Order: sequence, then structure tokens, then C-alpha cells
Amino acid sequence: MQFSILYIMLTRITFPFVRLLAVALLCAWSMTASGQQVVNGSFESLVSLPSTTGQWNLLPGWMGTGSSENTPDAFHMQGTGGGDLPETPVAMVSPDQGMAIAGFMATGEDGANRREYITGTFSVPLEAGAAYRFTFRMTNGERTAFSQAGLGVSKLGMHFSMGPLQQIGAAPLSETPQFELTPVFYSREWETVSFTFIAQNAWTCFTWGAFGGDEERIIAVNEGDAPTMAYCFVDAFEVALDEEGIAVDEEEVKGPATKPTAVNLDEDPSWFVPNAFTPNNDGENDVFVPVWNNVELRRFEVFSRWGEKVFALTANSANGWDGKTSNGKDAEPGTYVWQVDLLDADGKTISKSGAITLIR
Repeated sequence: MQFSILYIMLTRITFPFVRLLAVALLCAWSMTASGQQVVNGSFESLVSLPSTTGQWNLLPGWMGTGSSENTPDAFHMQGTGGGDLPETPVAMVSPDQGMAIAGFMATGEDGANRREYITGTFSVPLEAGAAYRFTFRMTNGERTAFSQAGLGVSKLGMHFSMGPLQQIGAAPLSETPQFELTPVFYSREWETVSFTFIAQNAWTCFTWGAFGGDEERIIAVNEGDAPTMAYCFVDAFEVALDEEGIAVDEEEVKGPATKPTAVNLDEDPSWFVPNAFTPNNDGENDVFVPVWNNVELRRFEVFSRWGEKVFALTANSANGWDGKTSNGKDAEPGTYVWQVDLLDADGKTISKSGAITLIR
């Protein structure tokens, strides 16, 4: 499949747990200068307020997969019963913005091969050959004592299509997603997922979920004694032309042979910084360190969300951050901020910063 992922970004955004906003129940669409929208991207437009789970049909602009078992959920601050916020049947969560969100069971327990997917629509078809940026928020919320949720799952994917996909029962969809979020996702807080892609066709729909069987992904227990599902809440879907939507030549947009594991921070960088690492001593991706060529490292530091310096590297070295704090203890899983100063061949100092996700 001809496709190019130009960058992938996963950052943490922290909000007060309960945030009531005086927002009328109106049709709120994610507007872009190009005219393309994710219809009802923040779920603020509802046919009526939800009163139980499984009321996906209350959300204009959002579709099913042709299966009666694919029944994602609509939630609203003014909903009742199982459709209420912030206390839902699976977790405590407040909207990222506005008063409404949606949720779905990304996967059941390992080996069950149970799936739900969410399918959204664009207000107008995408322009084939144009570059777009797609962004949305996702969280697992704060698990309650009686929740069946608590699993994390890897390789959640986005599939673009000319119409809705067709699912049989709760079985996994077999289509190949054009974008995958490779690390295991599990977060109590809202995360931002953002990527850039080239529209290969005049796509009208997108579907988000775990494509393919359980054997293709990691399904891990993150909370609870015996959780039976990975449940995700989503909000704030947006699509926008990237770099003014200039079409790219077909030969230039073919994707790499393997999925990129790093984010390119310049148009033609001589270095890159990974966006996640897993310091679990399995010999793979255990250390976080920038990779550079033809530049000299002057400073490389990592900070916690609260500004505490947890690691510093001040000279060119193969060593990096092993996930330990300054006092030698294991750092908590989550997102950290890195800062780096590099000196290029012309003597110019390059200063950059970004986010790294520590996964255990």
C-alpha cells in the first residue's frame, strides 16, 4: 500500500478531573480552513441525551460497521444512567472539551478476539494526493473498583475508506490500517494522537480500532485483578490540510519499508529522537537516547511533568536514559519532556525539545 506517515506524535495533556463548561447542546464540528471537517468531531451534537450504554446511534456523523455487536457508547455531562459523565460504567472521566465524548471496547481479553470500532465521516471527500493532518484525543479514564476495564492494547490503527467497513459479529476487522499507534496504550489522562498522511483516494470515512487478531498485538493487564477489556474514550477529532494541502508526487509519498519508530524534527535531519521506550531489560528499546550524525551533542536532559530533572547527558556517548530517576529508582510510566542542544558542522547550535513516553 502506498502511504507515507510523515510524523507521529503522542503527548500528554493534564486537565482538572471535573471541568463543567457552559456549552449549549449544539452541532459542534471541527472546522478547518480547507473545508474538510470530521463531522460532529467532538460529539457535541446528539439526537437526544444518552441514558444508557450502546447508544452510538445518537451521534450524527458517526457510523457502525454493519454489526449489531459493534455498539460504542455516547456520554454527556447531562446524560443519565450509563450515559452520564464523569462516572461511567467503566471509568471516571471528564470531557477533553465541551460536554460530550464517546467510548468503545478496543479489545476483549487476550485470545477472545472481540472488537468494537468507531467510524467517523468527513464533511466532504478528501482530495486524492493531498497531505492531511489528523488529530484526536484518547484516554482510558480512572478505572472504578467494579469496572471490567483495565487492559492496555498495542497497535491501535486508523483505516481510511470510501465507505463504512463491514464487521461480522464482534470479530476483528482484517483490513490493513494506514496508521498504527504501535506502543501499548493505557493512560488515565487525555493523550493527543496526531499524524500526517497522504490521501490515496477521495476517502469519506475513517475507522479507529484494533485491526487483525489478538496474536498480532500485545494485550496487557494495567489495572485490576482480572480485567476483561481494553476500553478507550475519545474526543476532539480534527482533520486539516497539511502545509496548505499541496499535493505530493506519487513517487514521493510511498511509505517506508518498515514503520518509522522516530519523529523527524527537521526537513532533512541528521539526527532523530525516539518517541517511546520500554526499559524492561528485554534487550529491546531499553534505553532512550537521541541518534545523531555529523553533529556534536552539547546537552541532553529529561524532565518529569513537574519539571524535575530525571536524567542528564552532556557529552557524545552511546549511553542514554535507562528509565531510572536521579536517585536510582524506576521512573513512573508516562510522558516526560526532553531537551537537547546539538552543534552542527557549521558551528550552529540546534536546540530542540519534545515528549517521550516511558512504557513499562
